[in-house]
Amino acid sequence: MTTDASNHSDAASSTARPGSQVLLPVGFSLLWLVVSAVFALQISAAGLMPWTTAFGLSLLDWGPWCILTPLVLWLARRMPLGPGTWRWALPAHLVASVLMVGTIEVTMSALSLRKELLMPPPEGRRPLPEGFDKGGGRREPRRPPPAPAASFRFFDRARIAVPVYWMLVAAATAVAQQRRVAERELRALRAEARLAEARLAALQAQLNPHFLFNTLNTIAQLIYDNPPAAESSITALGGLLRAALAAQHRREVPLAEELQLIEQYCAIQQVRFADRLRFEYEIDPAARSAAVPTLLLQPLVENAVIHGVAPARGAGRVWIRARLTAERLQLEVADTGNAEATTAGAGLQFREGVGLGNTRARLETLYGDRHRFSVARAVEGGVSVRLEIPRRVAT
Repeated sequence: MTTDASNHSDAASSTARPGSQVLLPVGFSLLWLVVSAVFALQISAAGLMPWTTAFGLSLLDWGPWCILTPLVLWLARRMPLGPGTWRWALPAHLVASVLMVGTIEVTMSALSLRKELLMPPPEGRRPLPEGFDKGGGRREPRRPPPAPAASFRFFDRARIAVPVYWMLVAAATAVAQQRRVAERELRALRAEARLAEARLAALQAQLNPHFLFNTLNTIAQLIYDNPPAAESSITALGGLLRAALAAQHRREVPLAEELQLIEQYCAIQQVRFADRLRFEYEIDPAARSAAVPTLLLQPLVENAVIHGVAPARGAGRVWIRARLTAERLQLEVADTGNAEATTAGAGLQFREGVGLGNTRARLETLYGDRHRFSVARAVEGGVSVRLEIPRRVAT
């Protein structure tokens, strides 16, 4: 769970990096060059003029937006259109769009960038020398036609510039909204990861005292009945605690390390039950490097010993199995159970205590719906606890 959360967090943070604030204006600036080139291709394809001349004319219309686009996007960020800002941001953008149209028109007029200066007149329509008519006779010089009124030029340019301005504002608003959603998801994932870490720490803190208490209780029973066995059990407990302390700050360990800890625990139980208890391991060699949660198997083995073998009058066995598939690690702890109770019709003997409840909660926190945990009657006659977790090599 925590690993998946960190992966999703990285993915979400990548969508909200500051670099996107630079890429968006650059992308739009390149877009206007592409638009100018497309218009030039259409004009040249119609045979009206060469492509280079047409491209120069198109740049007169679309080129200024290469410079104005970063400004519009900056205004969109400073005056965001949202539920709490639209009452003042909308009029502000209306004023800004009008001012931008005026800026374009004033700049174009000041630089005398007129399409008529670049567009050559068609053949047969070239202007006659001043004071001559088509028949070669003289005539009174004509006055040049009046230039279009400034208001007409303004509205003619606004017909294209205003929609372009609002298109840029809409694009910037959409990108900002997407960034806000990604940031909210990132914060939620981080909070979820912190919650999962805290829950795992609490579960592991709960498990360690429970495990230690049960082991000390076993040794206490041996002190009066078999002092030498109690002494050897204390030695085994020391090794068990060293292994547990070494792994207490690690969420996962290789299965091989977990099995070493289990062997220490089984040695203590073996002293207590002597010939009444046997442990058998069926471990796939390839599974030993697979990652498992710390102290995963110990509660399962403890449950098999206390509730499966201890109540029985005869000898019992506990099997610890591990098998690796292409994508899953399969683990099983089974016991022979209480044959007399089963024969008497008691059915499946199973009680979920602190250890198993803790294990179930840890698996749910770590893997969610990617794990399986089941309890069933074992072929050997007792209880079989099976679980599957995603295959991953321990680091």
